[in-house]
Amino acid sequence: MKIQYIAVIFIIIILPIAMTMSFYIASQIDTINLQTQYNSELKNCTYDCMRAFQINTANNRYSSVANSKIRDIEAAASAFYKSLSSNQDVRIEDISQFVPALVFTLYDGYYIHSKYENVYGGENITIGKPQIEAEILKGKEYENEGLKPYIYYSCRFKKGQKDFVVNFTLDNAITIYGDLGEGYKTYSGYLINPNNVTIDSYGSNPLNWSLTYSNNSKSSLDDVKVEKELLTEHLLFANGNQGDYDYLVYNGQKIYYDTQQRKYFFYQDYEKLYLTESSGNVDVNNYLKARTSGNHLYSTSSFEYYQTAKNFSEKIMALTAQICQADAKDVNGNKIEFAVDTGNDEIFVADENNDPLISSSTFNEIRMQVIRKSIETNLTAAIAQYSDFDNGLYEFRLPKMSEIDWEKITNKVSIISFLQGIPIGHKYFNNYCVITNDNNEETVNKENIYVITENASGQREYHLSGCMELAKPESDTNLKIVDVAYNNLNFVRQTVRISEGNYLYFYPQTRMNGNSIKTITACYSCIVNAGAVHTADEIIVGKTIEKDVNWNDTIKADVTGASNEDKRLKEIREYYIRALGRERYDLYRFNIDSFTT
Repeated sequence: MKIQYIAVIFIIIILPIAMTMSFYIASQIDTINLQTQYNSELKNCTYDCMRAFQINTANNRYSSVANSKIRDIEAAASAFYKSLSSNQDVRIEDISQFVPALVFTLYDGYYIHSKYENVYGGENITIGKPQIEAEILKGKEYENEGLKPYIYYSCRFKKGQKDFVVNFTLDNAITIYGDLGEGYKTYSGYLINPNNVTIDSYGSNPLNWSLTYSNNSKSSLDDVKVEKELLTEHLLFANGNQGDYDYLVYNGQKIYYDTQQRKYFFYQDYEKLYLTESSGNVDVNNYLKARTSGNHLYSTSSFEYYQTAKNFSEKIMALTAQICQADAKDVNGNKIEFAVDTGNDEIFVADENNDPLISSSTFNEIRMQVIRKSIETNLTAAIAQYSDFDNGLYEFRLPKMSEIDWEKITNKVSIISFLQGIPIGHKYFNNYCVITNDNNEETVNKENIYVITENASGQREYHLSGCMELAKPESDTNLKIVDVAYNNLNFVRQTVRISEGNYLYFYPQTRMNGNSIKTITACYSCIVNAGAVHTADEIIVGKTIEKDVNWNDTIKADVTGASNEDKRLKEIREYYIRALGRERYDLYRFNIDSFTT
């Protein structure tokens, strides 16, 4: 065959194939680039959404109140759409059609922000849309977009004559309502292992209240004394004055003590709003006076948390004995299938093998599975329904979410965003993003209790309770624990608006040093650098684990030991246990006095 024939065959056969492959590869590269771009933008927009929610809640002292919370969430959703439309340089209305849902998981439930249908029966009714004639709207389905009704993390349990519903939360607080063998009752409280708590003193004087928290009933070496606490916060006012004030939390609001005026006040609009002696404030004033001594105002929230939780847990354990995962039923009485099977382990009977404060407990496993099941079920329906509002070219559906993401969602305040149906080459973009946040008024995460230290030169620093640097004995680091531990939100910068464009800033855990300010900084090892830390479970149990040279787990420190490392861990654990109880008890939504019926 002549060489020119081979050339002709190459041109006729090989060249078109090569050109086709070239176009195909170029198309795939463009698709991958677009997919990467949208993934990045989705993550950034979700972060902007969470950042807006964090700023609003951190600077809004009423962010736990329902109406205020809804405004914060709607503002955060608006920030997401504005960020997304700005990145794509399109109108919000155009880009929002590719967002089937936004999910805001909060302390005891969640909101789904999506499209839905309203049915109007009245005249001249308009919700979120321009006014339309009544005869057009009357009895018609009308498309709207916004927050759907709040959904609780709830699960029904039925065994024999007992038939009740449990509302779970992001921590160990629960609400139980239904028939538990006593007729219809409602109980709310924090579930703990009641054997860990021993009441030492409980009478008419709150300043003398005392209890002991211990994980090991066979030894007193891990005992933690829980008594009154002196909490202090630095405040900056609109007139430029500033100072340190004792405070406690009553019904979800911080109340401060002015030692010079010998009066109690709220920090409102960057001013002191003094509490009057009017008849409407009798209960509040009596509560405060009973906790004031020696020109100081003391908090008893930590004691009240463990004391009420002990009573609640003992009551619930007696009513829910033998309730296990198999007793979880749907509305039709059918068994609910979860992703994890805990077998016949009793869910609400707390003991050393099922401590609700520990992540590996049966209670905590069921709690996470209930939250996941609820979100999956309602989110699947919301996204599937979204196809009804689409032009029919793309079928919206819930994508498969990773186990790591579900771990985040079931334990922390989160925002889940979805972006679907955008054409990218020969396929459609379909992905989701999960961003979590700990700096909010919704929950107190176990890992976010900060311990304050002071070095030899007087510099104050705050650490995660599991910080490796903090765990070293004071003799090795010159870091002395100097104050009660606080939730991480107490270390977030606060803003004071003086006038339009004129703002001042302060940190609640800074301190006055004469006329100057003693600042406080974050630990580089555990917060700034986010290095390896011990888990909160290790701190609660009182044993820290590290890897040896063979990468096997070995006990680093034990509160029942006598080494310097053991003593340091014991000290950290004492601050941690008290702070965890106090901060959780002071949450607004669960101001629980023992249990309610």
